[in-house]
Amino acid sequence: MFDKAAREESLDGTTWYAWEIEENDGGWLLTYVDVLSVILAMLVVLLGQMAVQHLQTTNEDSRMAASYEAVPSDEPTIEVQQPQPSIQTDVESVPTPTIDAETRLVAAIEDRFQDEVKVVQRDKGISLEIADVILFDSGKAELLAEAQPVLKRLAVTLQEIGKADIAVEGHTDDRPILGGRFQSNWELAAARANAVTRFLLDQGFAPKHLRSVSYADAHPVADNSNPNGRAENRRVNLRVEFLK
Repeated sequence: MFDKAAREESLDGTTWYAWEIEENDGGWLLTYVDVLSVILAMLVVLLGQMAVQHLQTTNEDSRMAASYEAVPSDEPTIEVQQPQPSIQTDVESVPTPTIDAETRLVAAIEDRFQDEVKVVQRDKGISLEIADVILFDSGKAELLAEAQPVLKRLAVTLQEIGKADIAVEGHTDDRPILGGRFQSNWELAAARANAVTRFLLDQGFAPKHLRSVSYADAHPVADNSNPNGRAENRRVNLRVEFLK
């Protein structure tokens, strides 16, 4: 039976089999490609779903974080502020011992001496001006008797305020000296400055804080062409610089 169904004879007497004449058409390759396409499509779908899920998770986390920040906390907030050091930019507003002493000296002179002693503020220290008519006779360098109470009150005032370096300066007008004990205004001014310096030494001032200077007519404060101006220029100054 099998041989009859599977085998036939050709006209020329050659024996052949049915499966030997079937065409090899490659249908299996199309099936393989279809399977691969289905697998690739499934992979694309899976990757797309995973990406969507990741994006949703990220958005949910962001919303949750924002909600936590928006909800006010029941805990009281305590702010700790570090004390900031204060910086003084205005030096003049800060009182110093030297400035305070000068202020008190000016107030004391104006209160106790009126027109006997004139206060002049200098770039460095204070100058106390005493007219020569209070201290000396014309052309002389010996202290008048009435000058000593003034100088004593001045010495006490200076000692009350505080320790200071004091320069005793002698000044004259520009008229030349004609005869007498002194040959020039330099000598006269020096002798008068020395007389006041000796008096201060007798009142207890330390020698290292005193000095005597002669300026003669080199530093006038008024016009020497008239009597009033010359009278202002004849003076003894005490330049006071308080110690720090």
